[in-house]
Amino acid sequence: MRIRLIHLGVLAPEALHRAYVGLAEAQGEQDVPILLLAQSAAHLSLGAAQGPAAELDRSACERLKIPVVQRALGGGLVWVDPGQLSYFFIFPSATRVRRAPELFALIAPWVIAVHAYFGLKVAARGGHDFWCKGCKIGGTGAATIRHSLVLGGSFILEAQWASFVDCVAAPSAGFRTWLLEALQEGLCSWSPLLGRVVSPEALLEVCPALLRAAGWDVVFPTTPTEAEQRAMVQAELEDVDWNQPARRRVPAGIKLKAGAFLTERHWLDGHWLRVWTENGTLRRVAGSVWPTEQEGRLIGLQPASVQLGEQLREVVGKEASLWGERLLETAVWAD
Repeated sequence: MRIRLIHLGVLAPEALHRAYVGLAEAQGEQDVPILLLAQSAAHLSLGAAQGPAAELDRSACERLKIPVVQRALGGGLVWVDPGQLSYFFIFPSATRVRRAPELFALIAPWVIAVHAYFGLKVAARGGHDFWCKGCKIGGTGAATIRHSLVLGGSFILEAQWASFVDCVAAPSAGFRTWLLEALQEGLCSWSPLLGRVVSPEALLEVCPALLRAAGWDVVFPTTPTEAEQRAMVQAELEDVDWNQPARRRVPAGIKLKAGAFLTERHWLDGHWLRVWTENGTLRRVAGSVWPTEQEGRLIGLQPASVQLGEQLREVVGKEASLWGERLLETAVWAD
């Protein structure tokens, strides 16, 4: 299949998202698919169905001067910074690739090959993520824009999670601490895995050859046409409305990666509970009635297990039933 490779360099946050929207809006049904590559200044990217006030701490975003962009693509809250090289595949309807899982399956061999070229063994997982050595190394989001299916992701060369954690809506400082620990453990980037820094320029240099090796025919023009440039400038993004009533994508918390969630609830009686679940089991639990030395007793237990009830009785005694209910109310177990 033919494909146009377009590289736009380093863009401002809104310009990055206007770029793929504009290219999709300018694309005819019979046009050649596009692979857009670009970097961006640091910003937070909200999924198409997310509300900023539900997901983010507005005062922290403003204090740290972190822009927030409501993107057209699906998925959850994403941190984008100059340590990433973003990619967007833009496929018109004539290609007959109409669903995100189909496009992901089509582009995954190239994404895997790029990682492999630099020494990283990566596998596709779940129809939308890439994993390496037991941790997530990239995710994707997709949407249909005019006649085209657009799927975006990024090569995470160097991960800087501190600003992201500071800007996420959090019920406590402890929640932020756990979130940073979870991200550093469960989401990996190239530099620590390889023990060296790989520049975006190095990726760009090998991209055409790896596309051809994966069966793509790279064609010209590889720069936007005048019509496409106008469309990118004129592309409209949804306004970030901090007053928009919206529920959090993950009730009381955030999705860390596929099958892993961090949540925290507080009740009117002054008690609270923080839960980290992974692969349908409890990874970590803390709360106002949990002695620190007892926190590890619930690790690895499933919600319906007999052992969970037994451990709760040993930790909180006669209030085991209440805290069992609160645990189930707080925890998120699966996507």
